[in-house]
Amino acid sequence: MVSRRSVLRAVPLAAAALTAAPGHPSRLGGAPTSTDPVRVPPDPATVQAAATAVRGFTADLYRTLASTRAGNVVCAPYSVGLALAMTRAGAGSTTADEMDAVLHSPHPRPGALDNGLNTVDQMLADRYQDGDGTKRPRLTTANALWPRLGLGLRAGFRDTLAGYYGAAPHPVDFRGAPEAARQEINTWVSDRTNAKIPELLGSDAVSPDTSLILTNTIYLMAAWRYPFTARLTAAEPFTRDDGSVVDVPMMRGPFDPMGYQEGDGWRAVDVPYAGSDLAMAIVLPTRGDLATVEAGLDAAWLGALLTGFRFTDVQLRLPRWTTRLPAELKAALSGLGMPTAFSSRADFTAMSTEPALCIDDVVHETFIAVDEKGTEAAAASAVIIRPPSIPQGPQFFVNRPFVYVIHDRLTGVPLFLGRVHDPLVTGPA
Repeated sequence: MVSRRSVLRAVPLAAAALTAAPGHPSRLGGAPTSTDPVRVPPDPATVQAAATAVRGFTADLYRTLASTRAGNVVCAPYSVGLALAMTRAGAGSTTADEMDAVLHSPHPRPGALDNGLNTVDQMLADRYQDGDGTKRPRLTTANALWPRLGLGLRAGFRDTLAGYYGAAPHPVDFRGAPEAARQEINTWVSDRTNAKIPELLGSDAVSPDTSLILTNTIYLMAAWRYPFTARLTAAEPFTRDDGSVVDVPMMRGPFDPMGYQEGDGWRAVDVPYAGSDLAMAIVLPTRGDLATVEAGLDAAWLGALLTGFRFTDVQLRLPRWTTRLPAELKAALSGLGMPTAFSSRADFTAMSTEPALCIDDVVHETFIAVDEKGTEAAAASAVIIRPPSIPQGPQFFVNRPFVYVIHDRLTGVPLFLGRVHDPLVTGPA
């Protein structure tokens, strides 16, 4: 377990990738309750701008993480973006301007981003929250607000989180019982990620000076539209970027129609899940190494990738893999352009009547497991705020490092993004 010391001392924000839509279950498989916030009705006209913003932030954060880490990487920038968007609702002055820039917020700011994310979330929930994970992908999300007992929250901040992000308040005793509060929040997150993120907040993440925590979770279970045949899986060579070769369990798919495209120095296949609305895009370099592809991964490239597939019959071979990656994002987010939020100059006066709050760190953890049947994935993010102190078609054999993007085809929203350097490694190198 990675220490969560630098999670946000006053506002841990746990997020897994999406906010809760109206009637979202309070637990996996649960029913909506009478205490669920009333959501602002979706506005379809805001989807395109919101999806563009998500792609921009996704590309920036992934490129930063990929350039500073060796080995396998997985993250859900959509989760981090939602956590930061909720935090942004309480920001002002330079803090707000920097966060808007990092989040690629559409104009007018910040209302357009809140409205767009609310609409995307409700659209995804309408299509996936009742899926069984086999015939139809199951995607469950939830949000909550955990203020310190007696903390004065600004009405506008509280209303924005309720109406646009579905986050209901759950007061906890950070001052008197910080460990009990930490365990309660971790249990809430674990319940909503099928225990795949069992301890988002580490033993020293919550302290008596914690003021506020916002949580958002996402859990995905999705079967392939064209399942691989387990008995055909066999050890095959996989060449790492350093030229070394390792034998990995390589799944062999049937010759089926799926998205395919070729670009400058890469080619990609879009492997559909059951129902065909969700898919995993897999990008394989055709010259150079994977780092060359990743260096050019920006919002425009990601948008073109997710909208540029054309269907053809593909013979697919894909390794099995499992990856879990916890990450602390303070340095990455500061480097992307929002350092003020982490400093004594932070302005979160629109969040609370308590003066002088700042972000201590942003913690993110993602899990993904890919096998012959499909994909299970979960993610959580925490923003902690404290007071300062084939024939006739291409063959696609994935036998060297690759990037993958799980995305919603109808909105073009990327949900999970990662790379595989070695399918046999389950965690960071």
